[in-house]
Amino acid sequence: MEFKTTRFGKLDIRQDEIITFPNGMIGFDDHTKWAILADESNESVGWLQSLEDPGLAFAVVSPRRYIPSYKVRISPEQASSLQIDAGMETFVLVIVSREDSLVTVNLRAPLLVNLSLQVGRQMITTDEQPLRHVIATETIPLRRSA
Repeated sequence: MEFKTTRFGKLDIRQDEIITFPNGMIGFDDHTKWAILADESNESVGWLQSLEDPGLAFAVVSPRRYIPSYKVRISPEQASSLQIDAGMETFVLVIVSREDSLVTVNLRAPLLVNLSLQVGRQMITTDEQPLRHVIATETIPLRRSA
């Protein structure tokens, strides 16, 4: 399937690459179809691109790249909503934000993705993780809008 985006131009996304967030994301409830894209200029950064809004994309990273001990604590109900069973491939991403010269990640609302089912959810953790955890004081290169 072909999608046009403002940041990446035309994308050819296969059906098995589409991740469905049934509840959308915080502040974007109506955006349920997404794709995770690599950033060619920075291998540690990926992009969560909406397939319903060509201008909506979030820079994402693995939190363990910056905080190796990071653990997601969610309720059993939250885990069951992703239908995670033993042996299913899952991963965790966090959204990157820039504020002046600080680059932060939101550890309190990670994105959990069940790769086996291509389903994701943004979860609010049950512990006290920071909303803004600084990962850099210089801006890491993020691709600009086209």
